[in-house]
Amino acid sequence: MEKARFNSRAVIPAVTAVVALVFIGVGLTDFGFWEGQPTAAFFPIIIAAVLLATSLLCLVQVLRGKEAPPVYNRNELMVILGGGGVIVGCWVVGLILSCLLYLFLWLKFVEHAAWKAILVIEVFMAALILGVFVLWMQVQFPMGLFAYLM
Repeated sequence: MEKARFNSRAVIPAVTAVVALVFIGVGLTDFGFWEGQPTAAFFPIIIAAVLLATSLLCLVQVLRGKEAPPVYNRNELMVILGGGGVIVGCWVVGLILSCLLYLFLWLKFVEHAAWKAILVIEVFMAALILGVFVLWMQVQFPMGLFAYLM
């Protein structure tokens, strides 16, 4: 019998299993599950239990599989890095500026777009985000640390 190998396909199921365990643990210890009626953590605990079960099943399937480890190209890794950059940027400059910065960097350095096209797209996206989500729907986006410094 061939030994199961842990590759990058197993990372997501392993991480989601840990997240599910954290949600279950925090839900049970801090909020309880049932006290005469469902508590605030009732549905999150159920969802976390389902997430744990599916994560473990997926992890077993990946570890038993005979597929070769995936090969990633540069653009796939750039998307992952960009997503991480948006998350970090949310804490620093806020979600809107972080997304607009990501869009600018992607258009300039990955797509090699012209400055005019970048400017038009950035202005359109800023107007769309601010007009539709902030003014019309009144969505409160995270503002980041700079909002507290001003």
